[in-house]
Amino acid sequence: MTILVTGARGWLGRAVCGQLQREGHRVLALDVGGREPGPWAQYVSGDIATEGIFGDAIIRALADTDSVIHCAGYAHRPRETPVEVARFWSINRDGTRRVLELARQIGAQRFVYLSSIAFYDWSVAGPRGEEAPLLAPTAYAGSKLAGERYCVDSCLDWRVARLGTVYGSGDRANFAKLAQAQGRRRFVLPGCGSARKSVLPLDLAAELLVDLAVRPTVPHRLVNLALPEPPSLREICAGFASTCGLPKPWSLPESWLRLLARLGDRIEQRRPGFPLTTLNLHKLTTSTVVDTRRMQENWPDRRWGSFQDWLAPAAGYYRQLVESRGKHGGGSAV
Repeated sequence: MTILVTGARGWLGRAVCGQLQREGHRVLALDVGGREPGPWAQYVSGDIATEGIFGDAIIRALADTDSVIHCAGYAHRPRETPVEVARFWSINRDGTRRVLELARQIGAQRFVYLSSIAFYDWSVAGPRGEEAPLLAPTAYAGSKLAGERYCVDSCLDWRVARLGTVYGSGDRANFAKLAQAQGRRRFVLPGCGSARKSVLPLDLAAELLVDLAVRPTVPHRLVNLALPEPPSLREICAGFASTCGLPKPWSLPESWLRLLARLGDRIEQRRPGFPLTTLNLHKLTTSTVVDTRRMQENWPDRRWGSFQDWLAPAAGYYRQLVESRGKHGGGSAV
């Protein structure tokens, strides 16, 4: 098949392109910036945040595409400044609308949208299923949800994948920051670290997304993607310790950390990015678990493995990341 991947130069986008190439598909790549070598047959430069970007030349270059995997997006930020809020909406909502129109013009029949679990209501206990009530607590969440609704309302054969927290080699996001903090002994485990997190290995994400793009039919077109057994925060830290060789984190009672976090809130006003705040502590102590029954019905014969099973191939990367940040004085406390 001929498959277009947007955001192809990104961390997850490149992994998807690599998986497609290994399976023998013809990969078309779309991203901002100039051409660079990668696991694709053709690269097209274009910024989906720009109105009218997809002119006749791009449409001709991407003609006869079978499916689109829309990886391009603007990820959440700790602080949503007015500039970033505008980018969320121009890329995640309006950019998705432009890519859907492009898909229609180039003849693509199937459209896979990388969505988020950020708009679930985590104040209620228990796993969140795909039909659970949705919120938009941040501009990021609202913009991703708006993009998802454009897909569902399109005339294409859409598949929406709501991804848990992705981890693996090349990570620069949540797990990378946790590894750096734990590796430099700057991470404190809140209480017993019982909060559970829905997580998704990079390689598994790429494999499932590709399958959604090439399979003619699936039992469920809207699906949460995450390991069926969500690890607790303690188990995640233990995995980094045993598999990556990082030191075990300290532990303090949550009540103590809540008091310290109030002080941290004041410090954060003067030093943006200060890690120990009430908001960050709330995120660490809140379970964010999705129901994966639909995913398991889509792939009934799949063996899923554990967080630590999938962490092992990336252990060297996380270890090197910690060592590199330590040499250059980088990394943030969590």
